[in-house]
Order: sequence, then C-alpha cells, then structure tokens
Amino acid sequence: MKPHHPFNSYGEGRLRRLIYLHCDSQQFAVGWMEDDFHHFGVMVKHDGKKVIDIHMEAARYPWETCPGAAQPLKALIGQPLIPRASDIGKLLEMRQQCTHVFDLTGLVLAQAFKRRPRRRYEAIIPDREIVEQKELLSPIFGPGTASLKLNNRDVLEWGLEGDCIISPACHAGQTLNKGFRGWSETLDEDTAEYATILRRSILVAGGRSINHDNLPNAAYNSAIALCHSFQPERSHMAWRVIGSTRDHSTSSRGMLARVRQQP
Repeated sequence: MKPHHPFNSYGEGRLRRLIYLHCDSQQFAVGWMEDDFHHFGVMVKHDGKKVIDIHMEAARYPWETCPGAAQPLKALIGQPLIPRASDIGKLLEMRQQCTHVFDLTGLVLAQAFKRRPRRRYEAIIPDREIVEQKELLSPIFGPGTASLKLNNRDVLEWGLEGDCIISPACHAGQTLNKGFRGWSETLDEDTAEYATILRRSILVAGGRSINHDNLPNAAYNSAIALCHSFQPERSHMAWRVIGSTRDHSTSSRGMLARVRQQP
C-alpha cells in the first residue's frame, strides 16, 4: 500500500528532533523539545532535592487536548529530583501524561539533580521504506539508520531493521518495543539517556509516513490509550490541529526558536 503522507519528500527526507536542557539557576531547570509534530517546554522549580512547582508550555501540538496534560503533570510537585531520566516512570503514570512532555520532564529532573551544563540533543532519523502496512497507523519499516548528537558531538548511532536494532554489535538484537526499558536500565545513565531519546525519536519518525490531517480526532483508527489525549474519556474530543505538522528534513534552523540561548 502506498502511504498517504504529508511530505512530498517522504523517502528522501528525515525527522529531526531537538531537545534543549538547562539549569538556569540553583532553583530552576528548563527543557524544550521540537520535532515535525511537537514543540513543548517544561519549567521546574526545585529546592535542590524535590520539585516545588512545574509548568508546561505547549507551543505546537497535534491534538486540541494536548495542552490539558499540564494538569496531571502537577502530580510531580513534592516529588524528588532523579539521577536517571527514566526514573520518572516511578513518579508518574505515563499514559495519563503527554508522552513527549513525560520524556522531557524526566530529562529536566535529571538535569537539575546533576546540575549539568547545557545539553542540546539532535536526533536524525532518515525516512525508511514501508515494507508492509496492514493498518494505517502501524507500518512496518525496512532497513535504515538513526543517530544522536549531544552538543554537536556524535554519541549514538543505530542500524535498524523493522523494530529491531541491528548495529552496533553491543546493541544488536534489541527491539524498540517489548523489553526495551528493561534493557536500557542495564546501561549507564548517560548511555541509557541517549538510547531512550533515540528510541522515542525513531517511533515519532514513523509518523512522517502518515497524513495526520486526515484523522479527525485521536480516537480515529486507534483504541489504545497511549497518552493524555488518547484516554477514552477525551479521545473523541481530541480534535486534530490541522496544519500543525512541519518538515525539518533539510535543516534544524528555526527549530526551538523560543529558546534564547543554546550551547
């Protein structure tokens, strides 16, 4: 089946996902994320040990209900900062959150815990051939690559086949789906962070093969309550934000324009 996608360049383009993390004082940490489909920010106020307040900014999003994910995020107030970004799963129920804000918030909490210098991640995922597509939202992709830079330095690159990592040898055989979290938790904190960011970027990149403007709401053709907007109590009211998709295939210039200072 030939995919109905929004990009004339599909097959020759790529997804870029930028993430910016910064501790701007002893009390505040911020994070921003942007890709073809999303642009979110998270601002955390803390006392060095726990979250005092948290705010989410939804600059661009696919479903009208996405900004409402700011409310369940407030459950983090009073919770501890974390050394490992993935530990956020111990503090929040992911499927009640915006998935991308959930991931970003974990990174911000780890950034604050470690008082790390600024980090700017850029994931680059070239389009892959669709080898099978039984359902609109579940294409199976052929071989490809995915890479991640940290502050313009290459830190991770994977060869891919379907949903499986095939290279480098130390990661080969691991799928992007079942068992990924258990596997990534065996890695050191930085490598696990790289792997988690790259995995999410690959999953998001698959959306480039779909014209989401053809989907009236989040409930259309999906019964899985993956995130805040896909919960059954709001998915039929989660109307599509027409025209919210961007194509950053050629350059990351202009992305994260709301971030005034980047490394």
